[in-house]
Amino acid sequence: MDKSHDMPEKQIWELYYRHTPRILRSMDLCRGEEDFRKVYIADDGKKKLVIKYASNAFTDGERIGGWARLIHEYNKLGIYCPQIVPNKNHELAHHFIRDGRDYYVFAEEFAKYDTAVQRDIPHLKDAWGKPSYIDDVLRSVGKVAAMHFDFLSFPSGYCLLEPHSPSDTADEGTECALLFRDYVKEKLPAYYPQVEKLLELFFINQEALRRVYPSLPVSCFQADLNDSNLLLDSKNQFVGLIDFNLSGKEPVLNYTVRTALWKIHDRRLSDENNGDSKTYWYHKEMDDLRIQLFLQNIRCIEEYYPYSETEREAFPILFRYMNSFWWQHTREIKRIQGNDDKIHRLLAWLEHQMTRDDIRLP
Repeated sequence: MDKSHDMPEKQIWELYYRHTPRILRSMDLCRGEEDFRKVYIADDGKKKLVIKYASNAFTDGERIGGWARLIHEYNKLGIYCPQIVPNKNHELAHHFIRDGRDYYVFAEEFAKYDTAVQRDIPHLKDAWGKPSYIDDVLRSVGKVAAMHFDFLSFPSGYCLLEPHSPSDTADEGTECALLFRDYVKEKLPAYYPQVEKLLELFFINQEALRRVYPSLPVSCFQADLNDSNLLLDSKNQFVGLIDFNLSGKEPVLNYTVRTALWKIHDRRLSDENNGDSKTYWYHKEMDDLRIQLFLQNIRCIEEYYPYSETEREAFPILFRYMNSFWWQHTREIKRIQGNDDKIHRLLAWLEHQMTRDDIRLP
């Protein structure tokens, strides 16, 4: 990364410490020129902090203040989350401009607990690979959903019909659909007419969802539930979360359904030789299993969040749209491009997902 980004480290430490702390770990999380992120774990013997230094389209003073408030609300619900702490100038975030670009420095308490990644041991998973703590993660989603928080003005990383950040030109689903179409047009032209029809279905579903989306109840969510952000106590039970930089306001139906889909853990659903390739694209019994596991996850969420009639009516529309094109499908079509049987079955699976009307919320 270009050194022109760098703020002198001494100036960073001085925002939080009287004397230069020990830096236990530093992480460069930059993703290209437009997404600058560095993280430092600092400790002076009295105070241990995770100091974050960022310049990108989804970090600004308003968002950092919103993350701090949402973290506070999660803690009130009994979901432990390290707080964003003010610096010595009483700022939640220090802002400066260099070469016309905005930079922010903010810090969080160091977490009291290990992440699930740090505890990734075999006895935490059942015979099919589901971690024992996942159901409690889902219940925590239900707790937050039931609060109907409405104080954030920006969407989360789970957003469905809008771009996540100002620099994005389309929502992620549309981006994935167009990427899939363009690849087939260039590399597999014999299948292009069929894929064009799938795109028509995709946009019909998108417009149907747009008509009902504004009426759906909302809440504000952390929106990054990967294992590196899940905190476990000494008994390996879920207790909390770190990393709110993708958090935002979402329709509860979108967030909970997407979470229930993404938190399915069963090794039978992935090709044993290639985890990115899914067995349920090619075998109906595996797709039936996937839906069964999805509904089990929804039931965990429903222990704390009762869906409204409006949400129940909107669910089939949302599911047809959400459960279609994604990044993994473009990777898969590239992988199988010499296998006509698999191409036919993958396209048939996509069509089925975009037209199915056989699933309801339990």
